[in-house]
Amino acid sequence: MMTDESATVVAEQTLRASTMSDNQNAFLTPGPRPSAPSVGILRVPGGYEELAGSKDQSCDEIIIEVGDPHRVGDGLNKHIEYKLTFWSDSEMYGGKGASGCVARRYTDFEWLSKQLGANCDGVIIPLLPSKTILHMDDPSSRGIEKRRSGLAMFMARVAAHPLMRKSQDLHAFLTQDSKSWTQRVAWYERGVLSEGVSSVTSWFSTLSAADVSSLTSSMSVDTLREAQQYIDTVDYINKLKLRLEKLIAAAGALQKHGGHTVTVYEDFVACLELLATQEDKALKVFASAKGVWWKRLSDLYAALIPTQREASDVMRLEFLNSLEEVNALCGALVAAFAARKRVVDHYNRVTASIERIEGKLSTMGVPEPGPKREEKQKIELAASDLRIERTQTHERYERCCANMEHELIWFHTEMAAVLGQALKAHVAAQGAAAGKLSRLQDEHFSDIKAMLAKKPDAFVG
Repeated sequence: MMTDESATVVAEQTLRASTMSDNQNAFLTPGPRPSAPSVGILRVPGGYEELAGSKDQSCDEIIIEVGDPHRVGDGLNKHIEYKLTFWSDSEMYGGKGASGCVARRYTDFEWLSKQLGANCDGVIIPLLPSKTILHMDDPSSRGIEKRRSGLAMFMARVAAHPLMRKSQDLHAFLTQDSKSWTQRVAWYERGVLSEGVSSVTSWFSTLSAADVSSLTSSMSVDTLREAQQYIDTVDYINKLKLRLEKLIAAAGALQKHGGHTVTVYEDFVACLELLATQEDKALKVFASAKGVWWKRLSDLYAALIPTQREASDVMRLEFLNSLEEVNALCGALVAAFAARKRVVDHYNRVTASIERIEGKLSTMGVPEPGPKREEKQKIELAASDLRIERTQTHERYERCCANMEHELIWFHTEMAAVLGQALKAHVAAQGAAAGKLSRLQDEHFSDIKAMLAKKPDAFVG
């Protein structure tokens, strides 16, 4: 029999569960559809019109927003989740006016990135914002906001791409509820353990690549080899990325130097103001004496500080951030190259296996009915399966080549546009800063130019 006290506890638990459910439902309710993604209008690769399979591309468009970071769980299970909201008129998501909300954590975005890389052959998958050494679990922190912004850009680029936005993996990522999603994504692909599994997988991939390189010398004419133009492109991108990283380091040092200059100016002005205060006291004591114009110089350098600070800020916002964006784009292209190489390596491994099996079959001859004939039939069946796999892998390679032609043209256009705008903004900002400094100096010295030319005690009076 339930006591009054226990009945009260049960009622409170029921009310709390009901309240949490109501809050969750309110949290996962999509708002009105925005006219465009909050990250702005993005340039996308062209040439996919035939592959997209629809003349009216507007019906396939999807807008995805990432927002409302919030902390979930306690202890080791503590993590940040983000609210993902989508709007689309695509039949894939339910037709005109379709929308929905889900909650996802950072490792879920990693899963989507990996799946897109595995299934969108030859496509440049945008990079996720990098992980940090420090554990971030404060939803209002600057680090979490920076990550949210990076995830929003990642999703916007995926949604804008003609192939990635039609991916079944993206559909599952955006539409499956928490329970279904947890069952879909394996436990070892979530949280901290996923990093260890990824490292082991990468190590095995390295071993496989080494095995392939040792086989290339003995492979037949069926070996798949990349064209020289592609090899030159890979070399160009790798060198470009290294040089961009050097430029980023130099630009970062220059930006820090600008910030340090502002600090030095502030210290210098503070010293001048102290001297000006002392000079005022001296003039009261020595009434007939002339004073040094410390305040005049202090006003000049105080006026220069905002311009110096503005130039440093523009260096970060307009130039350095753009360099980092292009460097991330180069990293995404390098990852696409690596994915294409894995397809080539797999094709060559399968080809080598077929050749070994065919060599073994040729030595077996035509055995009499019995165990040996059954063994040969099994080997022939395995060879047939491998030939099918080789054909499918070659089709994947051809898709990689076709898609990458569009992607490389887009990459160079995007890189030129971003860097061109960054250089323009940087040069304009530096010119504006120089002009402001010159005008400020003229303003403060205009009334004493004549004195500077004639009197040795120009700053005394």
